[in-house]
Amino acid sequence: MGKKKVLLMGKAHSGKTSMRSIIFANYLARDTMRLSATLDVEHTHVRFLGDLVLNLWDCGGQDAFYESYFERDRETIFRSVELLIYVFDIESDSPNKDFEHFAGVLEAIEENSPDARIFALVHKMDLVHEEEREEIFLDRKRLIEEYCAECGFDSSLRGCSSGQLQVFGTSIWDETLYKAWSEIVTHLIPNIGLLKSHLQDFCRIGDADEVVLFEKATFLVISHATRSITDEDSVEMNKDEYDSKAADDGLTSSGSAGLLENVLVGGGELDSTTPSYDQYSEPAAREVSSPPENATAKRTTHCFDAHRFEKISNIIKQFKLSCGKTQAQFGGMEVRNSRFAAYIDAFTANTYIMVVVSNERMAKDKVEPATTLLNIKNARRHFERFIPRS
Repeated sequence: MGKKKVLLMGKAHSGKTSMRSIIFANYLARDTMRLSATLDVEHTHVRFLGDLVLNLWDCGGQDAFYESYFERDRETIFRSVELLIYVFDIESDSPNKDFEHFAGVLEAIEENSPDARIFALVHKMDLVHEEEREEIFLDRKRLIEEYCAECGFDSSLRGCSSGQLQVFGTSIWDETLYKAWSEIVTHLIPNIGLLKSHLQDFCRIGDADEVVLFEKATFLVISHATRSITDEDSVEMNKDEYDSKAADDGLTSSGSAGLLENVLVGGGELDSTTPSYDQYSEPAAREVSSPPENATAKRTTHCFDAHRFEKISNIIKQFKLSCGKTQAQFGGMEVRNSRFAAYIDAFTANTYIMVVVSNERMAKDKVEPATTLLNIKNARRHFERFIPRS
């Protein structure tokens, strides 16, 4: 896949180097306090998913450096860019200057790399009172989008066209940083759609509720598949087809699927050191009516935490770092409680996988732990075809 140029820009002390160090250099959030300000441009080559290399340009945010970026080094900095990540400090004392720099960067990107995707991170959201975070983030997101339009960077320009500008609220102290960077890096994986399709098949064939794929070094979420009611119906209608496909890959299907039990749900605060799943609260059930012509009973499904995968990324990566401090290596783990079983295991050469099976499904469809583990083992060779080796 080769090298992909990624620009990381924003004002000085906005947190650019801290987030890069947490994601790619295995820093804990508290350890970033000792990092010094970036001077000029720091180049880092980060290997991701084997042969995908991120050519990361961490650009210092002092005014003097921006003058150089826009004048003397304009073509060098902004040429052949795949992704631009622009970081806004939510507590900036000079927001107008921030937007002025942002406008200059957008202009240079449009001139030199018109097809680049653009991500804006509204950073240090942990400094905003929890009750006000969503409102303040949405307001800042609106300002960023409006400022782009006012500067002429609207849907008629490829650099900020619909779907090419995304805005995230982030903090190094919670899972939002992993959420944003997971979304960012997946745009650099050329076969991500095919990979997701095969992951969805694996979820159905293996009678799992959810399957999540993580990159090995960063533990960023690459893709995931969740069993839906539609999937349940598809399994029932096409059982012979699925069994045949499963046999080809050495997978074992445990029987017809039951009703979906969404797992790893609820909220709770992240523990910065302990890989505990007790943070997930009991799911709030809601009734879903069947179509009128089939309406003889009501189905029950559950709401789930939209950030559950990124919370797990954060927890497991910190646990891996703790293992390293004791000269131990993290191989995998199995977690069980009264609602589900979750299996986290090394998968392909560059990934880990998590398979979640609800207790309801295990009881109804007789999904044995040994069956799930065997399915993971047998699926490795199949997925190696879609995930490159290093």
